[in-house]
Amino acid sequence: MTLHRAVGCDVDACLALYVAAPQLGPDAALYAAQRAGWEVRAGGLSTRCPCCARGGLPVLERGDCPVCGGSTFASADGDRCHHCGHVLPDLPGWGEDTNEDQDDEAAVPTGTD
Repeated sequence: MTLHRAVGCDVDACLALYVAAPQLGPDAALYAAQRAGWEVRAGGLSTRCPCCARGGLPVLERGDCPVCGGSTFASADGDRCHHCGHVLPDLPGWGEDTNEDQDDEAAVPTGTD
């Protein structure tokens, strides 16, 4: 099992969590969180997620956002975080209609010939 360094938000009732890459040490994990939009003060003694840092509501439900761990919803650009606004772009080719169902139906004999 791989261990990850994580940075949590210090605001009361905020569930935001930044999970860093497993090879990063504690200082590098704080730096990575800071580059992702986290507010890190006093050498890591105080941390705030991007939403709480700008005065928004705390993260109250966990999800798939890689920046704050908050929940996401589908948008035209991809999945967007409810809390920090980070967009997870759709994978290339995601949601394209490939007509595979129609090709499969054409290959099935109908028995009417």
